Amino acid sequence: MASWIGICGISIAAICVLYAAYYWKREEIGDDSELTYLEELAHEHEQGIADHRKKLQWLIHMIENNYTPSVTLAARLDRMRRILADTKQSKIR
Repeated sequence: MASWIGICGISIAAICVLYAAYYWKREEIGDDSELTYLEELAHEHEQGIADHRKKLQWLIHMIENNYTPSVTLAARLDRMRRILADTKQSKIR
C-alpha cells in the first residue's frame, strides 16, 4: 500500500513539474507575440488608419500585469504610451 502512495506521489509531482515548465515557456512565447501585436496596433493608430486607443490602453495594462518587467519591455511600453499621448494632443489641436 505504501508503495502505491509513493508511486502516485511521484507521478503527481512529475506532472506538476511538466505543467510548470510548459506554462513558463508558453508565457515567454506569448510575450513576443503580444508585444508585436501591440506595436502593429500602435503603428496603425499613429498613421491614422484606425483608432485603437482603448485597445492599446487595455493591452498595455494587461502586459504590465502579466509579465515580469524588464528594460526592453519598459522601453517598448513607454513608446506605445507616447504614441497614445501624441495622438491625443493632435486630436485636440
